Amino acid sequence: MRKGTSTILAIAALTLTGACSRATTVESGGDVAVPTPVSANTLPTGSVVSVTLDQPVGTKTSKVGDTFSATVSEAITTANGQTVVPAGSKVYGKVTGLQDSDNATQKAAIRLDFERININGVERPFEANITTTQLQTQKEETRDETLKKAGIGAAAGAVLGAVIGGGDLSKILGGAAIGAAAGTVISLGGGDVEAVLPAGSKMTLQTTQQVAF
Repeated sequence: MRKGTSTILAIAALTLTGACSRATTVESGGDVAVPTPVSANTLPTGSVVSVTLDQPVGTKTSKVGDTFSATVSEAITTANGQTVVPAGSKVYGKVTGLQDSDNATQKAAIRLDFERININGVERPFEANITTTQLQTQKEETRDETLKKAGIGAAAGAVLGAVIGGGDLSKILGGAAIGAAAGTVISLGGGDVEAVLPAGSKMTLQTTQQVAF
């Protein structure tokens, strides 16, 4: 290798290393930069919060207006290690939309809206979208077994527990109305079965407003 080429490669490596060392205040959250809190007193807009659902929420057992809670499963810290949101903190929300299913061609769905967060006994307004879900089944069934029980086939167009975004609502839910209230819509399969998000289901939330403590 020529000396000039070697020098260029070394400079490139140093440049990349420097870029990596500077990229400590954001993490990749899909297509959106995830901010790292700079203060223990503030949770920035766009922060990612991992939670587990405390109780089951379903289309047959729940009704619009019901409240629910979830537990923060991973602490959120600042870059220097200060805790902003401890693991075990609680977030609270309401069921804002329901769509039941009586047959395999009709898709069930639920809309959940988060409203409050409790950190060390102090409650603050909390607004966040659900970005992903991971259902928890009682017997730790495989994904295929879970989908089969929920009546979802390959052509269903919506995976059990998947978040359904804006334009996909009418396409996946067949134009049925689940309401235009606040919150995130989650698909719960199809068929004459109990469509439910079980207790213990994992969710990833992303805040849409800053929270100050």
